[in-house]
Amino acid sequence: MIRNNLFKKRELYPLSSPELASIFSNLFITSKSGIKVTQETAMRHTTVFACYIVLCEGVAGLPLTLMRRKTINGKVIKEKAVTHNLYNTLHLKPNNEMTSFTWVYALMLNLISRGNGFSQIIRNNRDQVIGFYPLLSDNMRIVRSESGELGFIYASSNNGEVFLDKREVLNVVGHSLNGITGITPIQANANSLGLSIAMEEFGSSFFKNGANGTGVFTTPQELSDPAFKRLKEDLGKNYTGLMNAGKPMLLESGLDFKRITIPNNDSQFLESRKYQRSEIASIFRIPLHMINDLEKSSFNNMEQQSQDFATYTLQPWITRIEQALNIALFDGDTEYFVKFNMGALLRGDTATRYEAYGKAIRDGWMTRNEAREMEDKNPIDGLDDPIIPLNMTSGGINGTK
Repeated sequence: MIRNNLFKKRELYPLSSPELASIFSNLFITSKSGIKVTQETAMRHTTVFACYIVLCEGVAGLPLTLMRRKTINGKVIKEKAVTHNLYNTLHLKPNNEMTSFTWVYALMLNLISRGNGFSQIIRNNRDQVIGFYPLLSDNMRIVRSESGELGFIYASSNNGEVFLDKREVLNVVGHSLNGITGITPIQANANSLGLSIAMEEFGSSFFKNGANGTGVFTTPQELSDPAFKRLKEDLGKNYTGLMNAGKPMLLESGLDFKRITIPNNDSQFLESRKYQRSEIASIFRIPLHMINDLEKSSFNNMEQQSQDFATYTLQPWITRIEQALNIALFDGDTEYFVKFNMGALLRGDTATRYEAYGKAIRDGWMTRNEAREMEDKNPIDGLDDPIIPLNMTSGGINGTK
C-alpha cells in the first residue's frame, strides 16, 4: 500500500555510520569456518528457522487488543475499546489482505531476523489510522533530515524509492546500539552459525557421496593417463551417492582401497551438532524442548521453562511492539493503549490456575466474573462484586489497626 510520495525538498543523511553498516549490513559475513553467512542461508538452517517459528507464532498468536482508561468515581478503570475504529483493525484485520496474526507474524519475522520491523501506517482523509501494511526491512533505509527529523526511504517494487515520514511508519527496534537501527542476531553471531551450517553441509555431503569415508587407492603399478581418467569417471558415476551406497567396487591394475577416516558417530559428529543446536537456541533464548529437543526435558522442568520463555523471552519482544504502537498511534495520549493479552501463556496448568483464582477471590482483589473472563467464560449475574471476608475490614483484622 505504498504511496508514491514525492521526496520532500530537504537534504537527507543516512542514519547509520559506515562502521555499523559494514558490520551489521544485510550483506554476507564470512565466518571463521569459511561459510558465508547471510539472512537467507541462516533461514535455511533448521534450528534457526525453528527459533523463528517459535518466536513469531508465540507473539502473533496472542490477542492484540485496544484498551481504554477511564475514571469512574475517582477510580481508573481499564476496559476493551470495542467501539473504537482501531479495535478491529488491530485485533482482526489490519488491511484488506491479511489477518492480524499474519501481519504481526511478518512484523516479528523481519524484527528478529533483520533487527527492525516496519509497517506502513495508513491514514484516511481525517488523519485517522485505518490500517497497517508490513514492509520488508531489507528495502528500508532510515535517514535523518538536516533539521534532525527522522524519515524513511523504501525501495518499492512498483514505485521505486518512496519517502515516508515518521508518522507513516511503525518502526519496532530490536537489539540496537543507537536505539533506531537494529542489529540482526544472525550477523552478530556469524561465527557460531557458520560453524553449524558447515557441519550441516558436511553431513549432507557425506551422505551424498554414499556415506563412505574417504580413503586412498594404492597400486604397485603406474597408472596411465587414460586409466586414471577412466577410474575417476567410474568412481564418480558408479560409487558415489545414496543409490550406490554399499555397492562393491570393481578395481583394475592391482588397485587397492584403504579407508583413512572413521565413522561420524565415532568422531562425535552428532554430539557436536547437538551442541550447535543448543548454542543457536541460546541466541534467541528458546528452551530446547520448544524446538523438539527433548533429551534433557521432563514434564516438570518443561512447564517451568515454558513460563520462563513467556516471561523472559516473549515479554521483551511484546513490550517493544506495544510501546512502538502506542507512540505511533497515540503520541503520548494515555486514554487509549495497545496491549497483547499474555494471560493464556502465564496462567499455568488447570489445577494451578483454579487454586490461584480461588485465593484471589477469597482475598477480595478479584471478582468471580473476572476469573470467568480469564477462562473465556461468559459472566453470570451477581458475580461482579468482590468477596470480602467477614473478619477483614478496611481498617485491618476485626476492625482493629
